[in-house]
Amino acid sequence: MTELITYVFEFITFIISIILFLVLLKQKKHSEIPLGDSFLAFGALTLGIYALSTIIYSFMGQEFLIILLLKLGMVSVMLSVLLLFFTMQILIHSTKEMRKRKFVFIVPFTIYLAISLLLIFTNYIVVIDAKTADTHFQPVQFALFAIFMISMLGYSAFSIYYFGISKSEGVTKKRMWFFFVGLLLFIGALINDAIGNIIEMEVLFDTLLFILLSLGILFVARAFYGKKSIK
Repeated sequence: MTELITYVFEFITFIISIILFLVLLKQKKHSEIPLGDSFLAFGALTLGIYALSTIIYSFMGQEFLIILLLKLGMVSVMLSVLLLFFTMQILIHSTKEMRKRKFVFIVPFTIYLAISLLLIFTNYIVVIDAKTADTHFQPVQFALFAIFMISMLGYSAFSIYYFGISKSEGVTKKRMWFFFVGLLLFIGALINDAIGNIIEMEVLFDTLLFILLSLGILFVARAFYGKKSIK
């Protein structure tokens, strides 16, 4: 019963992500900043892929598929966070200005690509029990994954507050607050996951993880929904 609750919230995260992906792509056609909508839409989609891969590997019972889907999930959620970072840049700065600052996109993407290739092509996942999908991660690769995630989210939260919220007003400021709260929820999800790997209460922390991720992507999407005043 308790594991079923976790699966329910994993599925909810997947559904929310797919709906947001479709809504944001549709909104893009009439948006003043379609690039921001595109980044956020695919950020939602890759979060959905992470949730779906988690659901599937929990039922696999085969070591090879568990490892494959875990790697897919890790690379997908990293890409989701990277796209949130890009979305933050568009939210703070104009699209025209960001096109002149290509290094802001190229450098983080290059780091993401390097870590992703390492995660895909190296052996760092040990399946303790295939039937229960109980796994263990080698520290080096997982540390790189965690550092990338917390760095992207932490820098995005700092930037949206310091360069966005503190220098904006009215509706624009309200929207940036939504984005900021969403990022904090994502950071909370990371902290929750780290604690869950230490304390043996997997069902509780896995459920909280997907609750926080679902709320996080909803808050972030709210920052872009109907944004006529953001330029």
